[in-house]
Amino acid sequence: MEIVEFLDHKTRWSVLRGLGNSPVAKATIAVPLVGYLLLFNAEIVKYLNLHADFCKPAGCSSSLRLFLLYLGCCSIAIGAALYNLRCPTLIKKYDSAAAFFGVERDYFCQPRNLQYLLDLIEKGTDTAPLARDAPKFDYGERHEVDPIRLADPMGELYRVLNVKYFAFRLVALISYTVGFGLLLVPTVITFIQVILEFEFRQALSLLFQ
Repeated sequence: MEIVEFLDHKTRWSVLRGLGNSPVAKATIAVPLVGYLLLFNAEIVKYLNLHADFCKPAGCSSSLRLFLLYLGCCSIAIGAALYNLRCPTLIKKYDSAAAFFGVERDYFCQPRNLQYLLDLIEKGTDTAPLARDAPKFDYGERHEVDPIRLADPMGELYRVLNVKYFAFRLVALISYTVGFGLLLVPTVITFIQVILEFEFRQALSLLFQ
C-alpha cells in the first residue's frame, strides 16, 4: 500500500509537467522518425561505407552508443506523448493549486462560473461544456462569492485532475526514467574514455620528458 501511495505521489501530473512542458521532451517526439532515417537508412550506411574515415574496413554499422541514444530518446518521447495526450490542460498551465487559485479566482466568483466549477469537480474534468450545464443555473437573489471561499473548491478541482489516469502517469514516469537512464550510459562511457585518454597522454608526456 505504501508503494502505491509513493508511486501515486511521484507520478502526479504536477510532478511530470516539468519534463512534459520542456522543449527538450517535446522535441524527442520527432526522434523515432528522425532516428530511423539516420540510423537505419540503407543509403546512409552505404554512403558511410565508401569513406574509411567514418567506417572500419570490416563495414559500417551504428555504434552501441548511437543505439542507446536512439532508444533513450524514443523512451522519453513515449513519456512526452503520454503527458501531452493525457495530462489535463489545467495542470499543464498551472504548476500548483495556489497558482490556479491566484489567477482564476475572480472568474469563479460569479454564480454561473462557480456552478461550472462545482460541475467540473463532480465530473473530474477541466473540459466540461459550459452550455450543457446552463439550464441548472438559477441566478435569483445570488450575488458574487467571496474569493477566499473559493480556495477549497478550486484546490479540490486541481487535486482531482492531478491524480487522474494513474496508469498513464506511471507509464510516463517509467518511460522518462528508462530514457534518461539509457542516455546516461553513452555519456558515462564517453566521459571515462576521455579521462583515460587524457591520463594516457599525460603518462606519455612524462615518459618522454
